[in-house]
Amino acid sequence: MTEARHLPALRRLKGAEVVAFSDISTERLNKVASLFHVKDRYSDYQQLLRDRSIDAVAVCVPTQHHAEVALSALDAGKHVFIEKPLALQLEQSKQLIERARKSSCKVMVGFNMRWHRLVRQSREIIGGGSLGPLELMRTVLTARHETVPEWRKRRQLGGGVLFELAVHHFDLWRFLLRSEVEEILATSRSGPWDDETATVTARMANGVLVTSAFSERTNENNEIDIYGQAGRLHVSCYHFDGLECFSSSSFPGDGRTRLRQTAHALKELPRGIWGMRKGGDFLASYGAQWRHFMAAIRDDAPVECSLEDGERALQVVLAAAASAALRQPIKIANGARTPRATATASALEARNRDS
Repeated sequence: MTEARHLPALRRLKGAEVVAFSDISTERLNKVASLFHVKDRYSDYQQLLRDRSIDAVAVCVPTQHHAEVALSALDAGKHVFIEKPLALQLEQSKQLIERARKSSCKVMVGFNMRWHRLVRQSREIIGGGSLGPLELMRTVLTARHETVPEWRKRRQLGGGVLFELAVHHFDLWRFLLRSEVEEILATSRSGPWDDETATVTARMANGVLVTSAFSERTNENNEIDIYGQAGRLHVSCYHFDGLECFSSSSFPGDGRTRLRQTAHALKELPRGIWGMRKGGDFLASYGAQWRHFMAAIRDDAPVECSLEDGERALQVVLAAAASAALRQPIKIANGARTPRATATASALEARNRDS
């Protein structure tokens, strides 16, 4: 992920310079650092944190180590960017939030999809009310992985589709609908890896129903549909012309709708060709989130995706994992789990730690 997404994005940003890289694998460390011409290389991240020339640190290690590295970075006086999910357990996220409150450093969670061009346009459309009262949200996020690191095969280590993929859309549920998750029901299917595929249904606090599907063993897809009483919005995140709006009276297959879709594609084509030269809107979202983080540091401004946002998404992941394990719905009240849900998910966390 670092070499494929973050480092290319940072290399294109004015004012950003990657000066050091750390990895416990000497082979991977030298390979990636050489590819991106990074001079300073450390097998121990603590050595990197002692480098006074470094202003900010990106925590892109396995999920189980996010809190450890991020807390050390804050202690070293570094601004911190933490990849999703924020942590493996809620007690870790709470430690991070408490430590960050005592620090002057900026801390941001890496939900790059918040900075996707079409997602941000969608949020404006939804907020403008043109879809009318919202009824339903449907999302799909799938990928194809032939091999993954061993930790990504085990739920208790932060692996599986709920931790790795679904967390993106759990955050987008909140971001697009401007509401919290109230109740969740998840079903997962495991093979050689835990949670290779999962379906999730939820009720938001504003009454919108959500249904989502996730898989790591099929092919690449990332789509969102929002249904309101006055219209529907469709987002295909891997297409340059992937944002479409439909009125409540339109029919997907009729001639007028198809002509409008063709006209929309032609209108977006020049932007699409230009964007594809830089990897498309999905890759551009990584650069946009880093640009926001750098601006927050420079201007001493709040970050848009906070530790609290990261913790809310983690709560949903843990509730979904508990639901899948226990085969029952889990309630989440006002963005914080109810006592029953807390006890259930805490028991699941304890069982994971003991596994």
